[in-house]
Amino acid sequence: MGFPESILAASHTGLGELRHVAVTRSTNTDLAEEAKSGRTESAVLVADHQTQGRGRLDRIWHDQGGSLLVSLRMPVDPVGAGRAMMAVAAALRQVVDAHTSADVQVKWPNDLVVATPLGLRKLAGVLAELVIGSPSALVVGFGINLTSIEAQPDSTSMLECGADIERDRLLSEILTTIGQYSGDPEAAHRELRAHSATIGVRVRVDLPGGRFVTGAATDLDSDGHLLVEDDAGVTHLISAGDVIQLRPEV
Repeated sequence: MGFPESILAASHTGLGELRHVAVTRSTNTDLAEEAKSGRTESAVLVADHQTQGRGRLDRIWHDQGGSLLVSLRMPVDPVGAGRAMMAVAAALRQVVDAHTSADVQVKWPNDLVVATPLGLRKLAGVLAELVIGSPSALVVGFGINLTSIEAQPDSTSMLECGADIERDRLLSEILTTIGQYSGDPEAAHRELRAHSATIGVRVRVDLPGGRFVTGAATDLDSDGHLLVEDDAGVTHLISAGDVIQLRPEV
């Protein structure tokens, strides 16, 4: 099945040409490699299946034909990469939430999660990569679980959350909403702050190089960085890291 509505949405919002392939290694890898070779124009790549899908920290992203797998490439100044990423995350949350019966939240940096009695369950994963060049390009990939993914026991899906929507319609709405938030970064910031699963929670943030920060996640700044106040009262601005939510002390 093709993506006629999404092709139009990508064009109308300035997100570039939409390409659809049956199988690839990784949509993010494909668009990033093109950017490294000089192709930094806006583009959207959709795959039915990935053989080497990746998440943060090079984790494997499993798909069994029950996911919407998409990457966007956007030419950006590196200073504006955070706001571009927020536009994507805010659009994903708004559209997915509108089609489910669950309260969809964003676990920093950009995963969509749903709270259950057994803890947070992941509904979608997002991976961003900045390719430095002239111009630079931001590649943002996302995978949304449409049906249950057996290889991911801590996951949930749109179907399990009460939604049954065709991939083209879902993607076209997401692309249109990304275009809206791209023109209004303050609205994207408000959306993510209002629906954060991380703000107000005690966390451990694992940082590059084996370092970590433990404390209370207090806010997101206007570029999407996480603010964490450690136990000594020092506030850390986190631009990249892996968040582990800690249980309250008793």
